[in-house]
Amino acid sequence: MATLDFKQVLKESVSVSKDILKKSWKNLEPYAEHEFRQFAENAEFLATLKLLGQIDEEELKARIEIQRLSLKNVLLTIEGIGLVAAQNVVNAVFSIVQKAIETALNISLPFTAL
Repeated sequence: MATLDFKQVLKESVSVSKDILKKSWKNLEPYAEHEFRQFAENAEFLATLKLLGQIDEEELKARIEIQRLSLKNVLLTIEGIGLVAAQNVVNAVFSIVQKAIETALNISLPFTAL
């Protein structure tokens, strides 16, 4: 089974976030990088559980949604980030992670833009 290229996922996540957040990025960068890496690792773990038959599609969807909401809440707690900017970052990072998991593991993560 292929593995996620976490360096590439992190690079793309940081780039898209920096574009969205512009001025706020300097305050957010170290914390965001850590959270993006954690989000990607959690998504890969959940996708692997689905591939191994340990969880079904419904549980995968529920757990992925919990991860998305967690990432959104983390971003909202950082000073200077508004709700719309945080949601735009979450959607962009989720798309990057989703594409990487589809490529590496050949499994589609459920995605509903908020």
